[in-house]
Amino acid sequence: MRELTYFPLLESYPKTSNYGYRVDPITGAQGSFHGGVDYGVPHGEPVIAPYDGHVTTGYEGGGAGNWLWVDSGSDRFKSFHHASHAVYSGWVAAGTVVAYIDSTGSSTGSHAHFELWEGGSRIDPTGYLDRAPLLGDDSMTEDDWHRLEQIVDSSINEAMKLSYTGARALCTDGDPGIYEIIVDGDGHLCRRHIPNPDQIRMLQWVDHLAGTGDGAARRITDPALREQFLALPVVS
Repeated sequence: MRELTYFPLLESYPKTSNYGYRVDPITGAQGSFHGGVDYGVPHGEPVIAPYDGHVTTGYEGGGAGNWLWVDSGSDRFKSFHHASHAVYSGWVAAGTVVAYIDSTGSSTGSHAHFELWEGGSRIDPTGYLDRAPLLGDDSMTEDDWHRLEQIVDSSINEAMKLSYTGARALCTDGDPGIYEIIVDGDGHLCRRHIPNPDQIRMLQWVDHLAGTGDGAARRITDPALREQFLALPVVS
């Protein structure tokens, strides 16, 4: 079953009856199966197509009242108890107003009744309806913000890797090499040539991506960089 492009109503309304077995509100019979999800919606509120599809309509006096299908291949959306239809047949785009809420047929009051069918069988529509966005709702969820934060962080880090020239990997005009300043065995400062590009990147990343602390010695905490760091040859 495809996800719904939009929630079938223009606003959120409280659920008044879930999918599954219940006490029939008309007859009072125990264990009556309810094939959809109901919402308490005022008379005249519009119902919209939840996805692109072909509309068919009809009337059932003792049950669904004015009903409507939106068919999209093997996926089908059904809505009951309309006052009237805005579209009686033909192809519609997602978000098109197709009907108006009422209480026609077997009903205790104005409400929306929505069903979903897949391959000729009715399914529980609850999750699909709960996940469907409202038409025109561009607000971002917490997951959306988290994904955006990851994208931005990754982009910043990649830019820093390309542009950062930290003090641990040094070069100067007149010499094409890249060097690290070290202390030799006699306690003298000297340059150590760094021929390996991976080693150069390691030195450039340590300060701004992996290190902690303010002094000359920085502790690498990132596991991947730590593994690369421990693989570097040790020079006395």
